[in-house]
Amino acid sequence: MATEPTDADRTPDTTSAPGWSPSPRPRGLGDVLALLAWTGAIVAFFWDVVSMRAALFYFDVTEINLPYRDFFADELKAGRFSRWFPGVYCGMPLYSESQAGYLHPLKYLLYPWMETWRAFGLDTVGSIWLTGLGTYGWLRRHVGPIGALTGASLFALSGFMWAHLIHTSMINALASVPLAFWALECAWDGGRLRGVALGALALACQIFAGHLQDFLLSSMAIGVYGLYRASIERGARGRLTVLTLAAAIPVLGSVLSAVQWIPSKELLDRSPRAEGLTWDGLTYGSWSPELLPTLVLREAYGTRARDTDWMDGFYPYHEMNTYMGVIGLALAVVGMSGRRDRWGAFWPILATVGGLLMLGRFTFLMDHAHEIPVLGSSRIPVRFHLWVSLAVAALAAIGADRLARPGEVRLRWAALAVAALVLASIPIMLVVYAPAFRVPDPWPKPYHQDRYRWLGRELAEAGARTAGLTILGLGLAIAAARRSGRGRTIAAAGLPLVVIAELLGAHWNDVVTIDPAYWTDPPASAVRIKADPDHGRVVGVARFSAGEPGYASFPIDFMAVRDTLAWSLPPAYGLDSVMGETPMIPRRWKRFMDATSGSLTQASVASASHVLYGSPGGIPDWPPPEQLGTAFVFTNPSPSPRARLMGRPAYATGEDEAVALLGRLGPEILRRVVVEDPDRPLPADAEAGGRAEVVADLPERVAVRTRSDGPSYLVLADTFDPGWSATVDGEPAPIRPAFVNFRAVYLTAGDHEVVFRYRPAGFGLGLAISGTGAVMALGMLVSRKRVARLGGEHGPVGWPGWWPWVAAVLASAIVAASTVSLGPEGVRPHPRWSIGLHGFTWGAGIEAMQREPIVDRP
Repeated sequence: MATEPTDADRTPDTTSAPGWSPSPRPRGLGDVLALLAWTGAIVAFFWDVVSMRAALFYFDVTEINLPYRDFFADELKAGRFSRWFPGVYCGMPLYSESQAGYLHPLKYLLYPWMETWRAFGLDTVGSIWLTGLGTYGWLRRHVGPIGALTGASLFALSGFMWAHLIHTSMINALASVPLAFWALECAWDGGRLRGVALGALALACQIFAGHLQDFLLSSMAIGVYGLYRASIERGARGRLTVLTLAAAIPVLGSVLSAVQWIPSKELLDRSPRAEGLTWDGLTYGSWSPELLPTLVLREAYGTRARDTDWMDGFYPYHEMNTYMGVIGLALAVVGMSGRRDRWGAFWPILATVGGLLMLGRFTFLMDHAHEIPVLGSSRIPVRFHLWVSLAVAALAAIGADRLARPGEVRLRWAALAVAALVLASIPIMLVVYAPAFRVPDPWPKPYHQDRYRWLGRELAEAGARTAGLTILGLGLAIAAARRSGRGRTIAAAGLPLVVIAELLGAHWNDVVTIDPAYWTDPPASAVRIKADPDHGRVVGVARFSAGEPGYASFPIDFMAVRDTLAWSLPPAYGLDSVMGETPMIPRRWKRFMDATSGSLTQASVASASHVLYGSPGGIPDWPPPEQLGTAFVFTNPSPSPRARLMGRPAYATGEDEAVALLGRLGPEILRRVVVEDPDRPLPADAEAGGRAEVVADLPERVAVRTRSDGPSYLVLADTFDPGWSATVDGEPAPIRPAFVNFRAVYLTAGDHEVVFRYRPAGFGLGLAISGTGAVMALGMLVSRKRVARLGGEHGPVGWPGWWPWVAAVLASAIVAASTVSLGPEGVRPHPRWSIGLHGFTWGAGIEAMQREPIVDRP
């Protein structure tokens, strides 16, 4: 019969459990020094950003993140909480899209009080610092300051963070991960619900940051942790309590954040992503074993910084960064000494499961993942490296803690692991790089020859850095293992510093900054267009990718990239755009753009006054372009007004028929309105006359005054969205989709005032649910009642010491079974591995994406 655990059960047994076991140490000077070291490293490395001498830009920062936050910041400064963004896509539901992070705490600490580029830099760097701080606090419950700093540095500066430095919402969300685990452990340890409330708030902040996938990854990791802990708990009641507390955190987190994710889900359901992902789409971004050398040498296949990332195109290569440093991995192997401890035994399990899921298409585990609701849209399997990073951080913390404390420490397995990684990497690199040694050279262009030199220099520098720091780290580990007293502590204290040096050194060029004038001084093209009193929206077509080429091999004038006002840049310079750049857009906008692609009517219907290209040419019946910087600016000779009265309706019964009408009518849509109105109040031959004037124009409220002699449709060339409502002279009126993507309101003859108001679809329901969750969380926070008394976090797990070998064999068997297929022809290599190995080429990156180099090298 199961019994409640006794105090003896809850007290760590430091005598019977061989290897590592926790040794509680009070907080003191060691913690102060560790946190000063962490803070100093972050401030020093990001000094240009922290001191506000330079601004972040490049790739997603330029395309999406800073322009979105700039709009939100401006609205906060104006005293408004505007959830509709007029600046891109002819208007978009920015709150529902979520990446601006409307409800994330850092937004209110920074953005209302300073220029956006300054706040954005501090937001990014501050999130990294907070990730380390939270990880330190969590790990400090189990290890001393040296171990906690080691683990904190590994998690906060691992390849996962660097892979997503441009994904600001993911960097914001990363800080919540250690806090959620910390809170769960407190709930288990104290048996109170306060930990559940705090953990739920941490996970809710991931959704508030704007990245649901991080919430899902963190919630699943907590689920795995709960299953593990339940498996070692005594009695059915204890197991049920463990599982309940673990499940309560993501459940309450989803309730607290409903005000954000319900509107986001509503947008997702009417975006192109609603169709879900195919297996190929889901598994694009799987981590191939050919990337194993990058665990030893981060720059093994080049980097974006030097424009040597030659595998970009085969993968989203910047996402493939799983580097954790050689010493970090070696310390994690030392940390396997905690495999007999109840807390320490979990992390090899999480690392193994996360590693298998990272492989994505290369194991059978993901063969049907695309069929799972919600999770089936969670793309890029390498993002499961979040689990691996957290597990390695915990193991490395144990390893460093073990070396810092008295007792024998065997480093043989750590040394063998490092040697095995190096030896396995050599043949892989020889096979992969074999095409580079062909005669004659397949890539003789001067630009390719430059890249050869950059790659060679990069590999040499990386090899020297890695070898030097590895020797230093192993030397410190040996010194710590052989010494005692103060000498041991000093040697061990150097280990987290080596880990920090490894991780920062490998990413020395990854913080891409530029003169703040990039954001504060508009390009000449924007100045010229704004000076036109009749300007409307712009259409900017980039000549270059915002993520290419590299930036650390030769000087590049990145200011010129702004000239065409592409991506989401126009609002940053005070203009509105027909275009944008975001992964989740309204389907109607895309279908309108696809149906009118290549047609000059597209710009006019969308009320675009200027079109910008990065190369010269001509547009029939338009004036010649004006060259401003590197942009060629075309002025639309007859743009349609944003608000206009139209007749001669072409009625459609639904979205599909409306799309077909756009293609069939062609230029006629400049004079006829394609409208989805089941009432069909206006005769098909009815002409419209009169005028419409926008008299109030705020993000969430647009007022239009009209005058006409007969009935007509008021067309507002702003994106249709179910969150918008309208009144005509104070009376509710339906908004009908016009031209698939825009809005139409039927008006009778005479003078009218039409007012459009916006509230995100699903916002009210989400707010009510979140309010309920907040009351529940508050009750948990103030409650002192103990709901359970569970077994201790530490103590013997009761498994044989060789259990990790069983886990390794099982994982290897899964991978091995995934490499072959059985059929009528017998055993054959499985097709999933057909793209598992890539030969060297300079044709996978820019050229594969049909991009031109930003400059022509001599």
